[in-house]
Parts: sequence; structure tokens; C-alpha cells
Amino acid sequence: MDGVLAPALSPNESLMTLHELHRCYDCFDEFQADLPSLIQLGSLLDECITITQALGILEPLTGEHVPPETMMMQGQNWRESLIGNGLLSRNRAVLWLLERLYGSLETLRHKDVYLAEALSGFALWLRRQLGPNRLLCSEYLEDAQSAFSDISHQDLSKLTLASSSLDLVLCNDLFEHLPLLDRAFVEIARVLRPRGRLVATCPMAFGRQISIVKAVADPATGETQMFGDAELHGDPVRPEWGSLVYRIPGWEILDQLKEAGMAQAKIHHISSWKYGVLGADLPGILVIEAQK
Repeated sequence: MDGVLAPALSPNESLMTLHELHRCYDCFDEFQADLPSLIQLGSLLDECITITQALGILEPLTGEHVPPETMMMQGQNWRESLIGNGLLSRNRAVLWLLERLYGSLETLRHKDVYLAEALSGFALWLRRQLGPNRLLCSEYLEDAQSAFSDISHQDLSKLTLASSSLDLVLCNDLFEHLPLLDRAFVEIARVLRPRGRLVATCPMAFGRQISIVKAVADPATGETQMFGDAELHGDPVRPEWGSLVYRIPGWEILDQLKEAGMAQAKIHHISSWKYGVLGADLPGILVIEAQK
């Protein structure tokens, strides 16, 4: 991957920017100042894919070379594609950040980790790499359409986990589906140890501070008020119904995390054709990090 490229694949200076690009933001204003340049870099995504199709990628944390012929590359939303070893582009963005935060898989194996999913390629990858001793994977199993007796049920808005029992909580594209997101943030802060971290992705209304609200649930009655047509995403637990989208979070999510008890919160933009971390509207993936 780092050797001399064939002349037809030799990237220009602009394309080399996306070899491995990382920027970190504490608020919307900081990101907004960078947004025009990021959108411009997004025009290079097709060229990035050409390189990926020829060379494959390096997997973060393991350093494994994933050959291009073993990868699935389809559509134009690369955030949800570029599948290699069961991992999506956005999954590798999370791994890229974990490598920067913790250094190695060996370090992570000595942490108590909670992943709020159990039926995904990412969950399978994490179990394989970390083992079962200090890793908990769960699904929200209420109204499940199949029996999942070997999977833990957890509701992020009322976790059954002990306070200050975890070093790391991982949530992948889950926040948009939570009717009581503020409660979930309080629960995540509760179960984390001091200096413990939340690392998460979700579809974001990245061009605005305030979230786009699509539905609101009344906790007293259980009724849901819709604002426009229902938006449903795929759900392995309820494949026939799907999972309702309640909101597309805006940058206010950082303030909400701090109000819930996190000492700091930031959003990373990560883009790298070397590591197979590419986006759609943006050249890379937005990853939320909050520390207690």
C-alpha cells in the first residue's frame, strides 16, 4: 500500500490529502468554517475509489491488507459500502479512531467494552479480536420477530449495567432510532467509569446546529407523533418492520452529551482511501467521541 504506485494510479497532491485526513471539531462553528473545503474534497471520491479498486485497503488496528477482489463496492454512498472483512466504511472510521485513542488491540483487550449491537459484521469482528471476557454485545429485543436467546437485551435509555462499570461504549448508527435520546446519554454517562469514553457514529445533519426531528414518542402513552412520512432503516431484529428514525442529529448533540454528564465531547472527520474510510456528501465519516 505504501509502495510506488503505477503511473496511472499516481495520485495528485489533492488526492494525497485524502490518503489520511483527520480533523477534529468541538462545535458547529469550527466545522462550518471547514465545510466548503471538505465539500470540495468530496469531489475526489470517485478517484479514491479507483485507487481502492486497484490496491484494496489496510484495516485499522490489525494492519491487515484487504485485497480489492474480496471487497464489496457498490452504489455511491461509500459510508455504507466498501465492505471488507464484514466492516463498512463507517465501521473502519471507528476502528481508526480507536487506534489513535488506545494504540492497539492488546490495550483494548484490557478494557471493559460495551457494543450496542450483536448481529452485525462489526460485532462479529470485535468478538473475534477482543474475545468474550470483557466485551458485552446487546440488541434491543422488545418485539423481536425471532428468538435470540443467546443475545443480551438492553435498552439504552434504561441500561441494566452497573454504574461506573465500563471503559468504552460503542454505538454505530443507533442514536437516530432512539425515542428518548437524552435519557440514553444519561445512561451512557452513568455506566462509564471516570475518563471512560463513548465512540459513536450516526447519520448527521452536519450543516446545522439543531437536529431534524422526524418523530416524537410520548413516554406516557407510547404513541408516536410523525412529522412527515415515516423513515425506516433496516433492522436485523425486526426485518419486516424496520427501525423508525426519530431524528437526524445536528451539532447540538455535543451539548446534549455534556449536559448528560460527559466532561467533553467532540466530532472527528476521518477520511482515508488507504484505510477504506470514505463518505458520500463529505469525503469522510463523522465520528462522535465523548469522555466522562
